[in-house]
Amino acid sequence: MSIGTAFFHNVTTRNLSQVNDRISDLQAQVSSGVNDPRPSADPVRALRLSAAQEQQQALERYSTNLERAGARLDQADTVLSETGNLMRRVGELALRAASDTATATERDSIGTEVRALRASLLGLANARDESGRALFGGYGTQADPFRDGAGGVIYRGDGGQSRLQVSESIGLPTGLSGDTVFRMGSEDGDVFAVIDDFLSTLATASSAPRASATGDGQLSLEPALSRAPAEWTMTVEGPLGRATITYEAAQGALSWAVEAINAQTATTGISAALDPDTGGLSLSAQGNITVSGVASQPDPGGVLVSARDAQGATQAIVPSGRTRDAVIDRLQSATDHLIDQRTQLGALSADAARQSDVIDNRKLAMDRAVAGLEDLDLADALTRLQQSMLTRDAAQQTYARITQQSLFDFLR
Repeated sequence: MSIGTAFFHNVTTRNLSQVNDRISDLQAQVSSGVNDPRPSADPVRALRLSAAQEQQQALERYSTNLERAGARLDQADTVLSETGNLMRRVGELALRAASDTATATERDSIGTEVRALRASLLGLANARDESGRALFGGYGTQADPFRDGAGGVIYRGDGGQSRLQVSESIGLPTGLSGDTVFRMGSEDGDVFAVIDDFLSTLATASSAPRASATGDGQLSLEPALSRAPAEWTMTVEGPLGRATITYEAAQGALSWAVEAINAQTATTGISAALDPDTGGLSLSAQGNITVSGVASQPDPGGVLVSARDAQGATQAIVPSGRTRDAVIDRLQSATDHLIDQRTQLGALSADAARQSDVIDNRKLAMDRAVAGLEDLDLADALTRLQQSMLTRDAAQQTYARITQQSLFDFLR
């Protein structure tokens, strides 16, 4: 089979061009220190590199989420630390106010400071992170989760816990909901309610509020009534025994209370009538009269009933949970509760730190894997480059010698 001169030139030129391209690629790889990234160069290596890079990007996202979660948890911990300090100060003031030597002026001064501490506590409860999201709002992070109103502080957030994905299977909570942090339970209420109850005990001028009041032969009662009817309950005890009285009352409407008490006269020995001077209740008996267990639904807060005995001494009656001793105990419980919540935040921060170490180790391993696929084996590349250059030079010399020959060289 004969080969034409033109065909020989084309084939040789194309082959030399391919060798030169290969040399250029190898020189570029040696210069950059990186393997040829094109899938056509090594499909298997390109596939493994693509998978490793995707994993690398995922680990970077997890690392970023851990940084965000850690920062948010640290901020919440700082807020709870300051909240605990405020509550301890309120507890100290409560002990001072409970002293028998505390004057009305001192109690007023204490009340002023406690109200300022309450305002600071509300500000901390509505604290936000560096991105402007509420720390204790649950899933609702835009509006302030706590609102102060006539009925006290109300939580308007939810019980959710925001989470960030920090691994393929782990979503780490970035904080605690305000309902969890500041509420101590259905019976004890929240931290703000405890402070409000303490402030209400300071409002009584002379005697500390009590859960009961006693009078000898006579006792006048002035319930804290509102225009809206409320369901009242109290226990009355006289010389014959005790009975629990339930009635409905509103401002200027205590007749049902009189009827309910007189209906138990045979049991208690106590009779009731409306006091024309105060508009309250006037109880009388042949012996001691004791009123306790006073409750109202809805609860207006503060002192529920002001009692006055025959000598004119007044006694403030509150539910058992709002006496000064009970309030001091509840304030301590609130402080302990906040410490427990801070401990839970600490546990979440520790989880974040451990997971961060795991992700850092995985990132290091993945960086090594990517480097192993991307980085050039310099010795092997130089060997292939030298071989390609020798092949090119030899081909060029052979081509030059062949093309120098003519027909006369073959006719000799």
